Amino acid sequence: MRLEEAFNKNYNRFTENEQYICRYLLEHKKECAVMSITEFAGSCHVSESMLVRFAKKNGLAGYGELKARLRLEEQETEEALGPGEELLNTVTDSYHKMMDELIGRGLDSLFEKLYRARRVFLYGSGSAQTRAASEMKRIFLPVKEMFHIHGHDMRGALSRVMTERDMAVIISLTGESEATVSLARELRLRQVPTLSITRLGNNTLASVCDENLYIHSITLPARYGVEYEISTPYFILIEYLYLAYQEFLKRRLDSL
Repeated sequence: MRLEEAFNKNYNRFTENEQYICRYLLEHKKECAVMSITEFAGSCHVSESMLVRFAKKNGLAGYGELKARLRLEEQETEEALGPGEELLNTVTDSYHKMMDELIGRGLDSLFEKLYRARRVFLYGSGSAQTRAASEMKRIFLPVKEMFHIHGHDMRGALSRVMTERDMAVIISLTGESEATVSLARELRLRQVPTLSITRLGNNTLASVCDENLYIHSITLPARYGVEYEISTPYFILIEYLYLAYQEFLKRRLDSL
C-alpha cells in the first residue's frame, strides 16, 4: 500500500497534529524525503516522538521507514515522469502500475458490501466521472442492478432516500469538491456503505468513505497546448472490478 493510501485509510484516526503532519508531508514530499527526524520535527513544530507515533499509526516501523518509503515513491514518480520520457510510455506504465496495485489488494470487503446492498447508487462529480458511473451501471447489469444519479439537483434526493441497506459509489477526480464531500458525510451519518473512486492522493472524500479505490491519472503536458486529464483509468478500473466481482460470486457459490 502506498503512503497516500495509508494516510487516507487512517486519516479519521489522526489527531489534529497528525493531520497537520500528513498535510505537510504531502505538500513537501521532496524536502521531507531527505530531512532528518530533527529537521522534520522542527519544520512541523512537533516532537520527534510524535513523528515516530505517526509512522507507526500508518503501519511503519518508525520514522526511518517512513522516510525510506517516501524517498522510494518519489523516485518511482520521477522515473515515470522523467525528462525525455515519451507520453505514451508514461501513460501505459501508469496503467500497469494501477493494475498491479489492484491485483495486489484484497477486494472481498468491498464485494461483500456490494453483494449485500439492496440498491447501489452511482454518482460522478464531473463529466468524465459521470461517464464512468454510466459505464459502471452498464457493465454490472448482468450481476447487479445499479442506479446512476446525475445532476446537482439529484444529489440531495440521493442522501434522503438511501438507508444502511443500500450502497453508494462516488466517483470524483480530486475528492475535494465541497458538494461531493458533503454528500459522503450525509451518507455516513445515515450509516450508508460508501465507495470512493478518486485520483491517487490524500483527499477528503476517501477519508470519509468506507472503501477507497484509486486511479493513476495523468495530465497532458503543457507542451501539447491543451488542458486534458486522461480518463481511461476509470474504465480500466471499472472493468477489472466487474471481472473480479464475477470471481467473487463464483467463489461464494462454490463455498455453499
